[in-house]
Amino acid sequence: MERLLPQSEREEGVFEVTIDAADVTISKEVLYRALGYSDNRIDPHFKDIVDHVLAGIHDLCAVRAGYRVLDAHVKADRGEGLVVGRTFITTGCTIAGQLKNAEKAALFLCTIGPGMEAWSRRLFREGDPVRGHFVDTAASLAAEKAAAVLHDHIGLVMAGGGLKVTNRFSPGYCGWPVADQRRLFSFFPENFCGISLTESALMVPVKSVSGMIGIGAHAMRENYSCERCSRKECTASRAYKNSAPT
Repeated sequence: MERLLPQSEREEGVFEVTIDAADVTISKEVLYRALGYSDNRIDPHFKDIVDHVLAGIHDLCAVRAGYRVLDAHVKADRGEGLVVGRTFITTGCTIAGQLKNAEKAALFLCTIGPGMEAWSRRLFREGDPVRGHFVDTAASLAAEKAAAVLHDHIGLVMAGGGLKVTNRFSPGYCGWPVADQRRLFSFFPENFCGISLTESALMVPVKSVSGMIGIGAHAMRENYSCERCSRKECTASRAYKNSAPT
């Protein structure tokens, strides 16, 4: 069960949340599935590599996470997005529909830092692509787990005020353009949580997650519909299909 994490207030209503590396632990079974194996069909040699990779998460993950809550509403005449604060964000119709009952939105950023990414790249350079791929896959799962812990924390905080939260969505999900990262980052202090953007709107460190969560008295957190999604390029769909229980 996730614990309520301590929170320290930052400027302009921005909050940074403390998440320990232990909070982003992933199971062997989840990593097996993400690698394309079931837990009873993976080669024993690969099981040893998985054990080694998972042991490295605690030492190499430097988790930082935070969020900001702003008023939000879907524009009736602009169903492809919603207004957050005074800014219109073009999320696409799917996400706007999921957030139709939101009164506020929590914009969030989180990262596991550069440690796992650097380890993976070093392994590839040293001619060990199998171990490098395992590390990279585990790092992606750890970053998503950090986002899930932050999501649960925000949900608990909002529940204290009688509010509910929706699913979380990120640029690149359900037609929300990745280029909108710049608009999302504009709500935070520069280099918040140690995360920056490249000119092509990719996050650095790479193993980072950004996005939006709807908040409201009638907001609903539902099962994702990624199993019905046919978009192979969608990062959310790939993450869902890799980590969903079999």
